[in-house]
Amino acid sequence: MTLAELVEKARNFVKDTGSKVTDTELVDYASYALADYSFNFPRKLVASGELTATQSKPEDALPGPSIDLIEVDDEVFTFAEFGQFPTSGSFWYWRGETIYLTATPATSVYLHYRGAYLLPDDPITGDEVEDETDLGVPVQDEELLVIYMAAKFHQKVGTVAAKLDRFKERGERDDNPLVLMHDVLMRQYREKVMERKRRVSVKLW
Repeated sequence: MTLAELVEKARNFVKDTGSKVTDTELVDYASYALADYSFNFPRKLVASGELTATQSKPEDALPGPSIDLIEVDDEVFTFAEFGQFPTSGSFWYWRGETIYLTATPATSVYLHYRGAYLLPDDPITGDEVEDETDLGVPVQDEELLVIYMAAKFHQKVGTVAAKLDRFKERGERDDNPLVLMHDVLMRQYREKVMERKRRVSVKLW
């Protein structure tokens, strides 16, 4: 699915012709959806590093300790907590945002990490590509992104409507049905994420 297709699906889902939300706003919602989706179902990626004893985390890696494994010269290094180093063997550790290896690679180093799904023109990569580039999200999970974007749509539209309601006689902000729709959709999104995780766990088992 491309970014253009995702925006179109989200617009069709909320039945908006462009009067309530722009394509630019829907692209913003898509970036939020991809970020949340990435934390739940990150991409499993491998990047080659420099032939030095220090390594930088790949730019599209998830925040935090998202490195799962490091291979140096065809040997798998063990992860060690800083200050709790083993007395023997090859290992790697974090010091701040930098990765340190206990041996300088001679031929190759590969970082296995959990990466994020990014928009085609994401500022992290600086890539200038058309929105016809495939996002890489599995077909069975496209619905998750659409529901998340729809929730953001109702949050925006509902908030505007609720503000207008305050100028009406007996108007209240907490009785706006569009605000409630946001909550319903986000609950549906979370339930589908958990269902998807359960299916993956059962399959792995």
